[in-house]
Amino acid sequence: MTEDLSRRRVLTGAGLAAAGVALGGTAGASRRDGADGSDSGADELPLRWNRTYSDATYNAATSVVEDGDRYVVLGQSGGQASGIPGWLFGTDATSGEGEWMATVESEDRRPPQFQTHLPAVDGEGYALVGFHVQSGTGSLVRTGPGGEIQWWETYEVDTDGESDGRLLARDAIATGDGYLVAGASVRNRSASGLVLRVGADGEERSRTRLFTDRQSEILRVVPDGDGYVGTAVVQSSSGGGASVRSVLFRADADDEVQWREEFTAPADGDALAQNQLVDLVADGDGYVAAGYAADSGFETVDGWVLSVDGSGEGRATRRLSPRPVTLFTALATTDGGIVVAGQGSESATSQAAVGVVGELDEGLDGNWSRTVSVGAVNNVRDLIATGDGGVALAGVTQYQSRSADPRSEAWLVKLGGEDAPRVTATGPETDTPSATATASPTATATPTATPSPTPTAMPSPTPTATPEPADDGASSGTDPTGTTSGDGPGFGVGAALAALSGTALYERYCDD
Repeated sequence: MTEDLSRRRVLTGAGLAAAGVALGGTAGASRRDGADGSDSGADELPLRWNRTYSDATYNAATSVVEDGDRYVVLGQSGGQASGIPGWLFGTDATSGEGEWMATVESEDRRPPQFQTHLPAVDGEGYALVGFHVQSGTGSLVRTGPGGEIQWWETYEVDTDGESDGRLLARDAIATGDGYLVAGASVRNRSASGLVLRVGADGEERSRTRLFTDRQSEILRVVPDGDGYVGTAVVQSSSGGGASVRSVLFRADADDEVQWREEFTAPADGDALAQNQLVDLVADGDGYVAAGYAADSGFETVDGWVLSVDGSGEGRATRRLSPRPVTLFTALATTDGGIVVAGQGSESATSQAAVGVVGELDEGLDGNWSRTVSVGAVNNVRDLIATGDGGVALAGVTQYQSRSADPRSEAWLVKLGGEDAPRVTATGPETDTPSATATASPTATATPTATPSPTPTAMPSPTPTATPEPADDGASSGTDPTGTTSGDGPGFGVGAALAALSGTALYERYCDD
């Protein structure tokens, strides 16, 4: 249930440091690490602040939107490692200081894993999208501007008489007087892309399954005139080669696919096994997508960026590796170029991960890059271009010790844009973060705390930002690929991939 305004607590952030790295890559088949964009002359966006936020033991941020002079962040925050309630909070856009927060939880159901949010189409407030692994349902929640729940709609998969079915809601956009919710329909251990169209009140109007010829899932959609462009992943049933490929597609207002193009990342020889583009933005008369590419054993894991024109024809593609293991999770277009962000580690079994952010030009050559971090494991989940010419990224930072409280915090970083007093707190050099949330009688009091949601099941040493562990073991205490070890939050390639997309989820259903 949502807390009353008089019971909401306010939040502030603790600041940490950032360091520079080189963003390297190659447009062809060879893989290269280096500063190939170092001579571009582009100005690096300065760090304005680097803050964490928490209200309980486990906290994380999943999505951020700009609303006037504030950022509104969606995440999850709770005292236990599973069943973590949704969490919506607002911060000042200039300083990053927390202003208000509210719990997003229904009395009659366990909370879903919230994926993203957007401004409501019918007035002030927000629409929150997520899904619940145990019940196999998707959720769309409408809140007011202060996070108070106005309605909550749940959508079930159409199983056609089959007993096994799940609906994964990954993304949503506003379409006219309603919403388009995209994700996947999992039926009888087979997954296909799914599009739901619902009204401003959440009532379902239509649903369409896409890419039914193969295992598939839609990960991101963006508006395009009377239709939309999306990125999806498809999985081949035959052995060998690229088992997971990315698809960029355009569909019209009736959800009819007008064009679709499959892509794999550039490679020396045979295509890599995993090719997943997990975020997508419009860029002039075309689109740019970002994600990761990996071999079957995840010994090679690189960030991957692709640009296409308005008909889906490829323009440029690069694998970029500022760290030996790099995964891109978000990107945004700015006046200076394309900003991409994600996380990086020294190896797939490393017990540490840093946030990585950099700018690319239209040819996908690197202009500049840097790392940002707070705790032992730092995962970027979302990135937006801000109205003042900067960028803001949101995610989760986790602390290595099991005795730390909070174990993880929501994490916001501002680069560029309007200047503000730089936050230079040394951060949690010990197991305890530098600030904790405190109670406040009003939602407008001066914030004196740090909010921090972690969208991952924290008993497991994973850096993912998925709030609630799947009851079928999808987010259990072990990394699905067996790459994580020890008590601390390891980079856990398999767990990180699960946070990037749902492919690992439906692969488990199909392989069981």
